Amino acid sequence: MAQTALLNKIFKSPLPPFIKGGLWGVTGFTLVEVLISLVVLLLVSLALMQTALVSIDANMINVLRDEAVGIAEMRMNAARNTAFVSLASDSTSLPAGVDCPAAFTDGSGNGQRIQRNIRNVSNKDFCTRLAVTGSGDTRQINVEVKWNWKENPYTHRIMSIVRRQ
Repeated sequence: MAQTALLNKIFKSPLPPFIKGGLWGVTGFTLVEVLISLVVLLLVSLALMQTALVSIDANMINVLRDEAVGIAEMRMNAARNTAFVSLASDSTSLPAGVDCPAAFTDGSGNGQRIQRNIRNVSNKDFCTRLAVTGSGDTRQINVEVKWNWKENPYTHRIMSIVRRQ
């Protein structure tokens, strides 16, 4: 039978030491209860950390998308401010080593790289392409912005129509 030392006296415990209580109404938590509560606390903490990481990643995707919208707007405004007879598609090739999605290269490789510093990512590549189509008195301007984030390609496109004045 198990013995317990309490206040320098030896008592014979009527119950095994892992059972709560006993004849004397001992209160408190057993070691098993403490270990189970620590495991539950660990699982809750891991779930909260995972939630925080998912929200940080989703927020970064939104920040990159907002930056791409701004870049597309900048390129579109530059094209709309160009004289109608001077409107032309991009004809310069992207430099080597640009982090563009594979779908961006349509064979021509034409476009423009725009780099931005976003949070802790320096010189993030945004690949843009300006395409002008149509003839006569109206032309369609298409601006496409593509970028990679965590091995996933993202795209933003805008379109506008301009006419001769």
